[in-house]
Amino acid sequence: MNTNEMISKRLAVAIEAARLGGEYLLEMGRTASFTVSEKGENDFVTEADSGCEAIIIKTIKRHFPGDGIFAEESGSEAGVESGRWIIDPIDGTVNFSRSIPGYTISIAWELERYQPLVGVVYNPRHDELFCAAEGSGAFLNGQPIAVSTVTDPTRALIATVPPHRRRDRYGRYHEQAERLFLGTSDFRSYGSCALEMAYIAAGRLDGYYEMSLGYYDLAAGLALVREAGGMGTPVDERTPFTDTHCDVVASNGLIHAQILHMVQQ
Repeated sequence: MNTNEMISKRLAVAIEAARLGGEYLLEMGRTASFTVSEKGENDFVTEADSGCEAIIIKTIKRHFPGDGIFAEESGSEAGVESGRWIIDPIDGTVNFSRSIPGYTISIAWELERYQPLVGVVYNPRHDELFCAAEGSGAFLNGQPIAVSTVTDPTRALIATVPPHRRRDRYGRYHEQAERLFLGTSDFRSYGSCALEMAYIAAGRLDGYYEMSLGYYDLAAGLALVREAGGMGTPVDERTPFTDTHCDVVASNGLIHAQILHMVQQ
């Protein structure tokens, strides 16, 4: 099987897994009572996170039993194949627990670490499925999408959010946010990294900055943004992405250097 076939088949399975997970989350949101627990500082989890993740992994394993897995709740599982899946069963758990529509299922697949070839971000409450595969473009519910054409940062609508899991880094973020606020048009925050990056891919936002993320938060979003014509990079090339720590800037590509400059000063 060549790489293009591998990518195409995994995209189809990622979409299948996301929709199955979305059905489960919608049902849980309608009928189930669940507890919300804190697994780290301002890092919450519900039974639905684990249940959705199990559905996604089961779907993947049915088709690709040899693939590796890196999932937010269950961790890493080595595979006999060279690729691995990166899974966030609910990106925006607080939104889900409060019945706020902005939560997503995020699924990516990669051969080389931190270079996702497939990305699917599904918002079940709005039934919006964003997907991308390397070389094939990005799509929303089957229709092609592309990043915005904004070239002036002062006209840019960006998403950014304080490091709620790392409040010890807030002082640095505060300085960065002030520069971003003065250098762009306006801010938004939706409570889901994957959703915000999908919105960049769809041209709804022009840029995004966040620190202290896990790679599962942004892997699928990276694939979407890049295939839609944008850019997603570490804030500092000397501090590349790892599974547990990512400071990321994403944009339409046209204002990427300016946003990086505001953040890096």
